[in-house]
Amino acid sequence: MNKYNHILVIDQGTHATRALLFSPQGEILAQAEQTVALQRIDHEQVEQDAEEILTSIQLVLSRIGKLPQNTICALTTQRSTTLAWDKTTGAALCMALSWQDRRAHTDLQQFAAHAARIKNITGLPLSAHYGAGKLRWLLAHNAKVQLAAQQNVLCMGPLASFLLWRLLSDNTFCVDASNAHRMLLLDLHTANWNDELLHIFQIEKKYLPQCLPLQHHYGFLQSCNLPITTVCGDQTAAFHGLGPLPANTAVVNIGTGAFILAACDRVLTNTPLLCGIRAGGWLLEGTVNGAGSAIDWAQQQWPVAELFEQLPQWLNTETSPPIFINTVGGLGSPWWSSAIAPHFADHQDQHSLPARYVAIIESMVFLLQHNLHAMQQHLTIRTLLISGGLSRLDGLCQKLANLTGCQVIRVEQFEASARGAAWLAAGQPPDWFSQPAATGRIFSPLADAGLQSRFAIFDTALHKLCD
Repeated sequence: MNKYNHILVIDQGTHATRALLFSPQGEILAQAEQTVALQRIDHEQVEQDAEEILTSIQLVLSRIGKLPQNTICALTTQRSTTLAWDKTTGAALCMALSWQDRRAHTDLQQFAAHAARIKNITGLPLSAHYGAGKLRWLLAHNAKVQLAAQQNVLCMGPLASFLLWRLLSDNTFCVDASNAHRMLLLDLHTANWNDELLHIFQIEKKYLPQCLPLQHHYGFLQSCNLPITTVCGDQTAAFHGLGPLPANTAVVNIGTGAFILAACDRVLTNTPLLCGIRAGGWLLEGTVNGAGSAIDWAQQQWPVAELFEQLPQWLNTETSPPIFINTVGGLGSPWWSSAIAPHFADHQDQHSLPARYVAIIESMVFLLQHNLHAMQQHLTIRTLLISGGLSRLDGLCQKLANLTGCQVIRVEQFEASARGAAWLAAGQPPDWFSQPAATGRIFSPLADAGLQSRFAIFDTALHKLCD
């Protein structure tokens, strides 16, 4: 691959779609953004309009400006978001069921006896967050999907596969392994659909896209005839966006959700964490569903104007916030529970708005600590590299350092997902990271007895609720 190629990245996230043009040296030359809507119907059902997402991609591509002739493309998307479409028209047959959607929770309980086997094959727990339950729900409840199946024109899969079908000039029915993995149907050892799991969940393989490597010639964008050479899930991309990492380092990316990831050299399934796919190996991953989404939830309960301008001061001045049981979006790893509604451990009316919001920030830190503890059963982690929108909060970063005992380094580059996808598309050029990723502000652990005490209360409360 020519190392002098420019790279155009389509970065499709939960709340916005962006296009970013990277130079051959990894500099951002141009970017455009378009927000997309998220429909939170209730505690279990969360949807997005796939056609709106597609339109948002077309809009940001049109705004990015003239592209150099030697440009290649990459696509990174939110994972686990699932939908169905008609292979003859390409039209979406349903709303896209968000990665936060858990409407299939009750249906999946019948497969509890297979949970250990599912974990051994996929590296994932039996959870309604992943695609298998969503595919089953669509087949059982959506009349358009049922009719398309009867007429043999049904396509189903991750959001990335729908976008590729509509964006590529030849309507290729394919998806990368990192997004396919979140369907709960992929064999982590072979990076392909597993026949045993397809049989268990009663999903026909013909409905699903072909699984391809992250770095692959996927085809040409019909809008500009440029090749897509990389497709990957957003958190996988964010991990690669920091380049080669120092030893004993994990990556925290905190946006709508919070994710902690570290490279592993083998498939690990004897853990409550996730094992996933990266370029050239595997990832051990912890998932916190209630990060930015918890802030959104709180804004619906107690609206605050210009919240992010006020949070830094609140994090400095609120020294005794309450305990927030953060189950927004359901408890992810290592708990895996969707039965508990978000709530404060005591009477919320006694606490000021600043205290409530600081409690929500602290709950994210508490959940990340649970995941780090589980990760450290397999890997030695001494340093956390943190990126993502909420990482701009100094107070959050310092609390994370204080609680975990790890050095927390906020990386200078906040476009980790887009940069990682671009780096993979460019062939992983070593000169993109001539300076280590760990060059941003450093937060060293400080003694914080109050935080440790609140974490102990949080930990005890979760054990009582989940046991």
